[in-house]
Amino acid sequence: MSQAYERELEAIEAVCREMASSGKLTDAKKRRLADQLGDRFKNALELVEKRKVHRFKFKPSGRTIWSVKGRKGFYQVIPETNFCSCDDYYFRVMDGKKALCYHIVAQKISSALGKFGTTELRDGQYARITKQWRMRPEPAP
Repeated sequence: MSQAYERELEAIEAVCREMASSGKLTDAKKRRLADQLGDRFKNALELVEKRKVHRFKFKPSGRTIWSVKGRKGFYQVIPETNFCSCDDYYFRVMDGKKALCYHIVAQKISSALGKFGTTELRDGQYARITKQWRMRPEPAP
């Protein structure tokens, strides 16, 4: 991984740890993330402020799925692996051009601040929720 990639990950992780303990996103933290992430931070913060991050919690397993509503639809985010189902992830993150898409950044900030919606469901409803991400249309030949 490149140094820029590592710096992005270190910045978001450090700031999120600080936010989780303080419960605040200070101007200094905003500047740090804006310097490191550019427009991705601005876009992520907009999603956080508009409450576009949602957590599905399944019982009794305790399984969790995160969903972020972006400009073109809903995307699944897996924070433990820094995965997102958006096109930016596939074209820029997987190519090593960026460490994170703005949906992942939004999820991390929302989680640290506790600013997200939550829906509790039974384990039997897991397939219904995840179907939207498995049903991506095939590209035309």
